[in-house]
Amino acid sequence: MKLKSGLFLKEAVLFGATLMIGVYSAYKNITSFIPVMTPEIKFDWGDAVFFAVLALFFIFFSRYQRAVRFSFKLFLVLIVFSGTSMVASSVLGPLWDIWATFLVVAVFLLIKNVLVHNIGMILGIAGIGSLLGLAISPGTAVIIMIVLSLYDIIAVYATKHMIKMAKAMMESGAIFGFIIPSQMSGFFSHKQEARVGVGGQFMILGSGDIGLPVVLASSVARYSLNAAIIVAVFSLAGLFFTHLIFVNQRERKPMAALPPIATMSIVGYLVANLI
Repeated sequence: MKLKSGLFLKEAVLFGATLMIGVYSAYKNITSFIPVMTPEIKFDWGDAVFFAVLALFFIFFSRYQRAVRFSFKLFLVLIVFSGTSMVASSVLGPLWDIWATFLVVAVFLLIKNVLVHNIGMILGIAGIGSLLGLAISPGTAVIIMIVLSLYDIIAVYATKHMIKMAKAMMESGAIFGFIIPSQMSGFFSHKQEARVGVGGQFMILGSGDIGLPVVLASSVARYSLNAAIIVAVFSLAGLFFTHLIFVNQRERKPMAALPPIATMSIVGYLVANLI
């Protein structure tokens, strides 16, 4: 069994930093004298139709490259802006958090290397994940992880539309997730190099695979910081199993990364409840 320790270390640092910042942001907002405004999340048939139409747009209308590229890029910037704003508001005072958010977004837009992209994704995913975690119960987060894990399996191995969507995102230059280079020097490469692959020197870890553990851990942080840390540690264990599965493939292919990560995250939640 192979283990690419250098590659996994990069994955773990990026993944762990996102979890740490997300849980810290959620905890700070819980313990703050000024309560964070969290939305009440409810899904109805109208929401289901909206997301179905949105998914169909990205899947079947990828031929309209200009519209799709613009949509992906706009959505990516909104993720970085919203998440960074959430994180900044938990550690900085009024006005300073706004300036910090605009500074991060400006750097993200102007400096197009892999390192800056990953930093933007860390802040974006951590902030949005912590906000969603505070808006739902841990039980709801677990159900969402189970449902999306099953969806991930079907979308990658059966219908394969997730692979098509990922390719469309990469071709647009808007990569929703971490770009992980095999060499440290790859962090200073232009994102364009990661987009075209450059001989398999880069791998992508999707935002959903990162964000859902943040949602669960942040939701748990509302009740116990120690329990949230346990969930985060088990999520990292899930990332390790995902890494082993990926690097030991006979032929390198896209894989559904969420199921092992979600499984270990849920196990961590159950363990935390027993302690």
